[in-house]
This record gives sequence, structure tokens and C-alpha cells, in this order.
Amino acid sequence: MNLTNREKQLVTLAYYQGSCDNAKVSARQEMFSLLDKAAIESASRVLEELGLEYPDTTELKAFWNEMEQITLYLCKEGNR
Repeated sequence: MNLTNREKQLVTLAYYQGSCDNAKVSARQEMFSLLDKAAIESASRVLEELGLEYPDTTELKAFWNEMEQITLYLCKEGNR
């Protein structure tokens, strides 16, 4: 099954945000901002290579709901 461009955006963001959140567990709080910036920059560069833009996240609730659906899909696919 092929992912849509929107799904590719969300998967990329989920990956880098998850990596950022994992790093925050062992990082000092003053490093959180730097880690967030690194996650955004990394995701942006990967999306650029895919010919995609960083998605509009201004509608945060809708964005996180959509992200949750993608995460559930990926977890289901990983169990096959």
C-alpha cells in the first residue's frame, strides 16, 4: 500500500518528534528547545528530499488526531 503525501508528512514528523521526545527523557531541560529545533529541521530536510513541505500544524487538534490515526496504522502494519 502506498502512502499519500499527507501520510508521508505525518510519518516523517512522527518519527522525528518521537526521536526528540525519547532524547528529552535523558536530556537537561535547557536542551529541550534545541532538540525541538533539531527535530523540525531534520523532518523538513527529509520532506524536502521527498518533494514535500513541512505540513501546516496550526490546526493542532486536527493535526494530532490525524497523527494518531497514522501511528495506529503503522503499529498495525508492524505486527503483520
